[in-house]
Amino acid sequence: MSGAAMVRGVGEDADAFGTGRLRRGVLDAWAASPARFREDANAEEDLALGGYRDRLVVELA
Repeated sequence: MSGAAMVRGVGEDADAFGTGRLRRGVLDAWAASPARFREDANAEEDLALGGYRDRLVVELA
């Protein structure tokens, strides 16, 4: 039995980790607050562009 089959459980489409609920919560939060969406999008863009790179040593310390 593969590891993926063990995680999924009985049903092939079972959501063992509750990602559907998590996704719905995030989408609801963004719908309720466009500013929150923009903040999250800006944070993602900053990470994609390497914005955290200069904080690595500080965070490790």
